[in-house]
Amino acid sequence: RARPTMAWKNFEVTHSDGVGVIAFNRPNRGNAVNLDMWRELPTIVSHLDKEVGVRVILLRGLGKHFCTGIDLGILKTIMSQTNKLEDALSFRSMVLMMQESITSLEKCSVPVIAAVHGCCYGAGIDLVTACDIRLSTESAQFSVKEVDVGLAADLGTLQRLPKIVGDGVARDLALTARAFSGVEAKQLHLVSRTFATEGELFAGAEALARELADKDEWAVKGTKHVLTHARDNSVESSLNYVAMWNTALLKKEQIMAQMQKQMLKRKQAKL
Repeated sequence: RARPTMAWKNFEVTHSDGVGVIAFNRPNRGNAVNLDMWRELPTIVSHLDKEVGVRVILLRGLGKHFCTGIDLGILKTIMSQTNKLEDALSFRSMVLMMQESITSLEKCSVPVIAAVHGCCYGAGIDLVTACDIRLSTESAQFSVKEVDVGLAADLGTLQRLPKIVGDGVARDLALTARAFSGVEAKQLHLVSRTFATEGELFAGAEALARELADKDEWAVKGTKHVLTHARDNSVESSLNYVAMWNTALLKKEQIMAQMQKQMLKRKQAKL
């Protein structure tokens, strides 16, 4: 049974059997991300990763949408900025804080699975591109929305999306701000699996999370860490890095235990 963690203002956070669930909890505002949410998210991720000790995190939204983007209150703050130096510095600090909030998903030691339904606009894309695995309903709607509100996306989409879908596709999506469905998102490799209904999505995401939580903890953490390193470095550097990683962390007992576990599963499957 899922157990709640500490009380959070804008999130519902639970954990069970090694799986932590972070759910955006502003359904009446389409889970638009306000400043409090940006500040809370990295604290929640760290809490689940380091204090609770979950092995997987599942990110989802409550209500009709995953995330409809940045809250209008933040956009009003941006529009109220003057040309004064202190306003410019304050704006930069706010953007850096929001960037770090999203990067906390990428930096945490465990895999993060995003389960997307309804709308995933603007900041929603920023968030899911920092996750390790993305799933969605077929009817989900995605959009890199920033150019339509007079901004260049500045929270990570323009940096991460091209490495997921390719530079040309990322330029198409970011420059046009066009909406595209979960079906197209899978064709573009933004999501790896789609589901017909929300119920099937959340059941599938939970099943995947439990599958990962059941695998060797350090093998999974190491795979995430090495993949992220490889994305941003040369093949030669990354090969050397993974050799050092495994030399430092691999234990014979750990490998034997995992092999025995897999052999037992195969025997049980044959029965």
